[in-house]
Amino acid sequence: MMTWPNLLTACRIALVPFLFLALSMDSTAGLVFALALAITAEVTDMLDGWVARRFNQQSDFGAQFDPLADSLYRIGAFTALAAGGLIPVWTIIVFAWRDVLVSYARLMMQSKGRAVGARLSGKLKAIVQGVAIIALLAVPLVPASLVDPALVASLAQASFWLAVAVTVWSCVDYLLAGLRAGPDKA
Repeated sequence: MMTWPNLLTACRIALVPFLFLALSMDSTAGLVFALALAITAEVTDMLDGWVARRFNQQSDFGAQFDPLADSLYRIGAFTALAAGGLIPVWTIIVFAWRDVLVSYARLMMQSKGRAVGARLSGKLKAIVQGVAIIALLAVPLVPASLVDPALVASLAQASFWLAVAVTVWSCVDYLLAGLRAGPDKA
């Protein structure tokens, strides 16, 4: 269990309290720290699977731990953004329900002997959510002299609403795959 890929995965979970702390600082330094944490989390998400494959450290535990860490990190990050007033609080329900429902759909598929690997919709959801988190944290840090602040804010908000839409689509995709697994044959 104590492999480099699993340590990278655990890092995402460990970063969440620090993200809350950084955003509670209500300062530029806090935002820079929060942005650095978010970038670190997204890099660990890209690296853990690569390291596992490259160094032949794949495991059943790692395959189950990775989506759990992704869910805990991203729901924690969106909750921190909502607590900081950067996104509507109600959208956290979309992110949390998607992850709970997808976990259940994957369990259903697994009980039917179907593969439960990540689907394309789940991969795209992870990318779009990661971009949205980073964009929302970066907006206040972009100098007004460099780019129109309204444009930057609009792009960050667009990335966030795209993340909400892709999250809903991914949920539907997994649920439909779970339903296609069919009823019990017992």
